[in-house]
Amino acid sequence: MKKSKMTLFAIYKNGIHLGNEKGKDIDDAINKYLVASFFEEFLDDLEFKSLYSGKIAMKSIHYS
Repeated sequence: MKKSKMTLFAIYKNGIHLGNEKGKDIDDAINKYLVASFFEEFLDDLEFKSLYSGKIAMKSIHYS
């Protein structure tokens, strides 16, 4: 079984940086962030999830 490469993503809600999460892609990282934030019941709510975005985290900007 081949392992997927995990990438660190910066997670945003309405343009505000909330934190970082590792994932295979941005959607995976957002889903993991929502679960960690106790919003698991909203994983299927596309309108709620549309408030969140992400991009590859950059050292010295999103983490040290």
